Amino acid sequence: MLEGITQHLARIGAPGSFATRRTSAADDLRLTVKGVGPIPLPVSSTVARRLCGVARPARYGLRDQTLLDERVRDGWEISKSRIKLDAHRWQQTLGPQLEKIGRDLGVPDGCTLQPQLHNLLVYGPGQFFAPHQDSEKADGMIGTLVVTLPSAFKGGAFVVEHHDQKVHYRGSGDRLIFVAFYADCHHEVRPVTDGYRVVLTYNLLVEGATTAIRPPGGSPPEELIQLVREYFKTTRAVQWPHSAAEGSPDHLVYLLDHQYTQKGLGWQRLKNGDAVRAAALREVAERLDCEIVLALADVQESWTCMSEDFDDGFGYTRRWGYGYGGYDDDDDDDASGKGTAHDEDYTLLDLYESTIELRHCIDASDRRVKSFSDVVTSDEVCYTKPSIELEPFASEHQPYTGNAGSTVDRWYHRAAVVLWPRARTFAIRAKASPEWGIREVSKLLAAGKLDEARAKATQLRPFWKTAVRYDPGPGFIDQTLRVARGLDAHDLAGALLEPFALEQLTPQAARHCTALLERYGLSWCGAVFERWAATPRDHERRAWLAALPGFCGRLCTGGSVDQLELARKLVSSQWVWLENEVKHQRDHLPSRHAVAKLVGLSKSLHGLLESSAIAQAHDVQRKIIELLTSEHDYPLPCSMALLRAAHARRPPLALSTLGLDALHQHCTHALTVLLAEPPRAKDDWSIATPIRCKCGDCKKLARFLVAVNETQLEWPLATEHRAHIHAIVDRHELPVTHQTRRAGRPYTLVLTKTRMLFTREASDRKTWTSDLAWLRKTSKSFHRHASDT
Repeated sequence: MLEGITQHLARIGAPGSFATRRTSAADDLRLTVKGVGPIPLPVSSTVARRLCGVARPARYGLRDQTLLDERVRDGWEISKSRIKLDAHRWQQTLGPQLEKIGRDLGVPDGCTLQPQLHNLLVYGPGQFFAPHQDSEKADGMIGTLVVTLPSAFKGGAFVVEHHDQKVHYRGSGDRLIFVAFYADCHHEVRPVTDGYRVVLTYNLLVEGATTAIRPPGGSPPEELIQLVREYFKTTRAVQWPHSAAEGSPDHLVYLLDHQYTQKGLGWQRLKNGDAVRAAALREVAERLDCEIVLALADVQESWTCMSEDFDDGFGYTRRWGYGYGGYDDDDDDDASGKGTAHDEDYTLLDLYESTIELRHCIDASDRRVKSFSDVVTSDEVCYTKPSIELEPFASEHQPYTGNAGSTVDRWYHRAAVVLWPRARTFAIRAKASPEWGIREVSKLLAAGKLDEARAKATQLRPFWKTAVRYDPGPGFIDQTLRVARGLDAHDLAGALLEPFALEQLTPQAARHCTALLERYGLSWCGAVFERWAATPRDHERRAWLAALPGFCGRLCTGGSVDQLELARKLVSSQWVWLENEVKHQRDHLPSRHAVAKLVGLSKSLHGLLESSAIAQAHDVQRKIIELLTSEHDYPLPCSMALLRAAHARRPPLALSTLGLDALHQHCTHALTVLLAEPPRAKDDWSIATPIRCKCGDCKKLARFLVAVNETQLEWPLATEHRAHIHAIVDRHELPVTHQTRRAGRPYTLVLTKTRMLFTREASDRKTWTSDLAWLRKTSKSFHRHASDT
């Protein structure tokens, strides 16, 4: 379908060329330059040298810089402030020439070209300007006019290129040469071999645009209208933006041939073929009741390629590219280039991925369209000039590595005409900005237009799950919760809420959940919470559980049976998840990394414990305390971290409601027992560790570890047995080094106890003493009962 649309657009002939050349006599040009005086024509070598004497070296613009580099541009320039023309007489020649140039370039009827003098340039023997693009120096500028003054010179050909077309222009010894071209065309001045090339340069601005542009023949062909109609009716699997969804295409995007800047984009400033094809598409849009906009498009293409230094045995030809990208004729300090210099050292092979993002859209009246930005899929895009024929503004080459082939990413700034059925405008804008879509539904509900709100919300369903995943703005879930309640439709409300996650629920959202509970009931809300909990974002879930008491407290504010039951369901489901997290880390004990992970879960455990108290989920409270005080040796640092977190967050009178008195007693007893043991003797090298493996190698390792007087074990072991012992030592983080003596068969594993055994125990005893002192100090806080108040 797109291929047929492309073919029809390509057959719409361009009314003009990208560049044109005109000539005239020089009788009307009366030119005076400050410091030189009147300039007689033809320009003699003597006068040209005098012009060079009052000129300055010509500069060029590269992005946001104005540079001077004779390797890129070697010439002379005189600013317009030093140039004086007999304007009245000059207009007698320039005016008619501009009319002809306008027709040559395909400027629309009703528009006129207005010249804006820029500067005077002189190129002497050996001087040149490398390939570059001109910047659009003023609003409405669409091109450049170069007027070559008559003089005797050789070389200095002026070359203009657009896509795969190239034209050469030379000067004249007795006539004026007018060369005009669109601003996005690359052009260069070849080296002058003899004499002097002297030119006036003008910015060409388009004005007027009172007459609507129409395609050749007055209207687009019926076949094109029918193809676009059928295109929007097709059903196919599309990728938006990264997951498949069935449906009709949202847009028809036609990439224009010429390049445009944000200030240069406008319906009446489109260039030759772009103008007439855009006019045809405007009439198609009118006939089919479609919206239409002009947009700037950022295009990224990913290609496989062959690097120049990759020898495949067949040889290759490197694709030609501009050696000097992005230079312009601007002599102002804010000059900016249009591209980036690059020298391709690869050949493109296959295009395997393309992404196009629309931005800066303007409607049919040249007004900025707000809240319209979208990523379009490759099967919504057509063009008469592929991006590969343009110069990218940036590229990134990944050479062949041995594991992956050579690839290159290229980025382009293009412009596009975008159509879509007017009936789908809401859905398309909502897909680009889900927050905007939900606000529109909310406005309808506030206005009492329930049926319209439901109809709009129904349009959101096909893409809502994917769209929301990429736009979880702050406060978005709160607004969606309000809309879900206001719709008073079980299935529709559930579909709008489905993409969210528990981690997005804040205490402020609790009142909206309470409203949903009143509207849809406990069973419905419980199912929504289950869906939200199904795909936890582990790191975010841990932080969210620490803040869960704030949500549960507001959810249970009314104290109704359903509110408490919904909170209990939430707490119970989260205990299942958190218990698995705790057990997973406990399986890796006594690794200090696992201990650190469990310490990190302390705030989550405390948050869930406090939420259990709020929801009166006493069974969950009991299970948490049993886990923390069980005989499975839950690490003391983790228990202490939880007690300290609880003490810091809750007032003393409230601590007893959490049931942490049992954990407080458990920790007090454990620390008392540990500190009752005498400090390690200076010659005691025994290491106690719970090695669970019962194999013969581990039994021998355990005997070595508990030996008081043994500090080294030399142990001939086969490779797999050495690897097993290495793993045991590393997993338990034992203060033992392990080295392999590679002599004889099998090699000998040498285990050596280190003095870290003593420094680690001294550090632990210091921590135990501090923790026990804190427990005794806070004993009343944890053991005080409500009756004491």
